[in-house]
Amino acid sequence: MRLLLGGLFMVAASGAFAQDFNQKDFMVANEAGQIVGGADLCGYKLDDAKLEAFMQNKIANLDDTSRMHFSNVRGTQQVQLSKMMSDTERKAQCALQAKLAEKYGLTP
Repeated sequence: MRLLLGGLFMVAASGAFAQDFNQKDFMVANEAGQIVGGADLCGYKLDDAKLEAFMQNKIANLDDTSRMHFSNVRGTQQVQLSKMMSDTERKAQCALQAKLAEKYGLTP
């Protein structure tokens, strides 16, 4: 399954490179998708007002490819955390996401 996800990422990335690829936007979209997609399953809190402002002011202004990537990562993150990761992987990923949520100012 990881191979499939890696392949999907490569397809998405290669499509992005064909357009005007903005690596910074793509990484913000990736991290934000993981943060939002994992918050409930990981048990860290996001501030609703801060999240709404972030979505309106940052994610909505990303290039088309990056916004699509945000949506894809958000959904994939939920599946990975709930079904595909070992307990150790899940703990590590959740710790990383919680720290990234702080980095983006999305925590209460």
